[in-house]
Amino acid sequence: MVAAPCSISSMERPDFPTIADFLHSSKLQLTINRLLYKDWPNDAAQKSQCTQTIEGAFADPHVENLKAVDETSGDIVGYLGLTRKRPTKPSATPGDGSDNAATAPQMEVPEFFNPEVFKAVIGAVGELSKETAGVDHFEVTYIYVKPSARGKGIGSRLMAEAFERAKTAGVLLTVSTEPAAYAFFAKLGFKETNHAEFDLSKWAPPYSGFGAFRLANMAWN
Repeated sequence: MVAAPCSISSMERPDFPTIADFLHSSKLQLTINRLLYKDWPNDAAQKSQCTQTIEGAFADPHVENLKAVDETSGDIVGYLGLTRKRPTKPSATPGDGSDNAATAPQMEVPEFFNPEVFKAVIGAVGELSKETAGVDHFEVTYIYVKPSARGKGIGSRLMAEAFERAKTAGVLLTVSTEPAAYAFFAKLGFKETNHAEFDLSKWAPPYSGFGAFRLANMAWN
């Protein structure tokens, strides 16, 4: 693998559209989203939500937003969102999104989401977050490399920034990862600490190819 000549710097406001497109592209590849969103792919809803997510991350003082820029073309080819999370009391978020789904946090379900899938996801994420609720740590919230720039070490360059910050602060580095990125993080030395699993077939048409889907907590130190 030949490392691509790229620079790492902080995201700026003019970068929002590009980074939001990155996030949107990543979500299009996520199997569970085909059942989470009504009228899939519902691009209008997804793009709006991705833009709001990036704007929120930029405004959050606890999130460091980094971009990888190709030094030849000047194009943004990667993004990392790294969040510092300090100890909090575990929330009362329900568990695995199945038996407890009906008692998921009292929050309004956006109209473009399927309520049952939404409650299951929120329940699972809440349960997984309890694992590190009492631990000062960094969390890799988002990482994305443009498909045409993959295989050139850009993802590893971005993660090197995360490793350096975690080592400097003397804290744990974690990620809650989806199946497609699991091998990437494992190769970098992350170890699985917990997971939540969904049977997607219960929300999908019969014999449509949907089955088990797993979100995994991983940690590096």
